[in-house]
Order: sequence, then C-alpha cells, then structure tokens
Amino acid sequence: MAAASAETDPLAASDLLVVILDTNPFAWYACSQESNNDGAESLAFDEALRSVLVFCNAHLALRHENHLAIYSAGLKESSLLYSSVDSIKGPRATHGAVHLPPARDEDITHDANSYQRFRSVDDTIASQIRRIEKQAEYKPGMQDKSVTFASCLTKTLCYVNRISKDESLPALKARILVMSVSGEASHQYIPIMNCIFAAQKASIPIDVCKIYGEDAVFLQQAAHLTKASYYRLERRSGLLQYLMMAFLPGIAVRKHLHLPTQEQIDLRAACFCHKKIVDIGYVCSVCLSIFCSPLPVCTTCRTKFPPSSLKRLMGVGGASFGPAGKKRKLPPGRTDSARASPAPSPSL
Repeated sequence: MAAASAETDPLAASDLLVVILDTNPFAWYACSQESNNDGAESLAFDEALRSVLVFCNAHLALRHENHLAIYSAGLKESSLLYSSVDSIKGPRATHGAVHLPPARDEDITHDANSYQRFRSVDDTIASQIRRIEKQAEYKPGMQDKSVTFASCLTKTLCYVNRISKDESLPALKARILVMSVSGEASHQYIPIMNCIFAAQKASIPIDVCKIYGEDAVFLQQAAHLTKASYYRLERRSGLLQYLMMAFLPGIAVRKHLHLPTQEQIDLRAACFCHKKIVDIGYVCSVCLSIFCSPLPVCTTCRTKFPPSSLKRLMGVGGASFGPAGKKRKLPPGRTDSARASPAPSPSL
C-alpha cells in the first residue's frame, strides 16, 4: 500500500541516505597538511567528521520517516558504521545479513539538552571509528594501496536491496553519497562499473563529494550515469555548507533546484590487461573486454582475431600473428628481387 502511494506521489516516499565515508588515513593526513593554490584550506579528519555528523542529523531532521546508513571504506575492509533501520528494528530483525554491533551503554551518553536520536548517531559512529582505528595495522607501503571502494559500494547496494524488500518499513527512495579523498582505483574498474550499472538500473543516484585529490574518473562516471551530482570542493573549510546546499535535498525536490552539474566528464576506461586507464583502447567484439594494445587472442574469452585486422591495427610493418604463408614459385630466370615493370601509360 505504501509502495503504491509512493508511485503516485513522489513526495510520499521517505529518503534513505547511505553515506560512504573514505577513511584512508594517509589521504586524510595529506589533506590536513596541504593547501592548494586555489584557496582550498587544509582539512583534518575530525573536522570533516563533525561536518558529516551535522549533515546526517539534518537529513534525519527533515522528516521523521527518513533513514540513514553510514559505511566506512578503508584500506583493508569496508564496514557498516551506523544504520537507523537496524537500530530501530534490533539486531535480529532479519536473517542472513550482517548487522551493526550493538552499541554499549557507555558509548552513548545521555544529555537532556540534546535530541537523543542525534546523540545516538554521533556516539555510535564515533565509537565505531575508534574501534576501526584500534584494529588497524599499517605496514610500510600501504600508503600506495587504494581503498576498498568496490567492496563498500557492493555492500551498500545489498543493504539498499534488503531494506527495500522489508514490508514492515515505509516506501523509501534510496540515494548514495560518496565522500572521497583517495586517488583512483583503476584495478577495481570491473566491479565498480558493475555496481554503477546496478545502481543505474535500480534508479539509485550516486552523489560524489570530492574533498581532496584529483578528480576520480570512475566516480565522475558513477554520478553521470545515475543522474546525480559530482562536486569537487573549492574551499575545504566550507565542507558543511557544500553538504547542506548541494547534497541535502532529496530526490523528489531536486528537479526544482539548480544543483551542481559536471561541465566535463572523463569517460575513459581501464584496460583488462594492465589495469590502467587508457585514452585509446581495443575492444573485443565478443566479450567487450578492453585492452591497451591489440592482441592475437582475447585473454578473457579466448577468441582469436583475424590476422588481417591485427595488421591493420598494428599498422604497416606490424608483427604477423598468423601462420607463415607459402612461398610462391618464381618462373625460370626470375629472382626474389625482381619487380614487375609498370604498365605503360596510354598515349593520346
């Protein structure tokens, strides 16, 4: 009944906001130390976390039926930090799903001057982040490792699918907000694109707030394909203002607002052979695998390509991948170096 009313009236559906928080400690340390020439000040993780918590509480305050979930994308694993649905329904509400560990009484403080729901969100997320920091073990060379964004996005879509099929909950319109500070994860191209296509089919917009670092190619494509917003901060000190103005409005009211749009979209892909982003690639006509150079056999589906096509792609003088051709017998008195004389031009 609730789903039918949500289809007739988009405003009747509540919003489910899932925040993917990049918790790469090396990237946050660089963000807290560096300031670029465009006036973007340094921003520490604790300052950014306070802005994120205010933004999440503002989302819950917009409507009583709104729900919130926060995931952490780290270097080793991704985990669920908070879920308003699981906190209300309890850890045994559904079967076959991994739930957030119940918060202890000493983790949640009771203050008569603050709204208890907001206090529960703040204390639970803070305690979960402290738990992740205590369990983390950083070794030399991990600063070059990328975050588990593909794993986190997969868990997020599974969480949204589980919540949407729960008949005890009202109709929810889910959306995802990615807060990124890490670089590109080109080796995760295939799982990330699969998640993007799944979100596109389910009509789940993936907003991206790029706090630090260069523009991410795959995150730009995620926002573009799901009809969402991608925004790179100009001033990191104004993170809360960017979140409130650009990413707080729900799906139903976005058509009435002028939200940030992408002027240029990087649609490059990563090759399947070296996992690097390429400007020009060669696509297999059978399985659509992408390679940075022409190959005689597709490494994914083992399809053999015609030698004529390979010669054309390799250019004149390219390597021959086909079997050697038979030598043509020459007439008596002719050598290999002999050339046929050109035909005489007709005289007028």
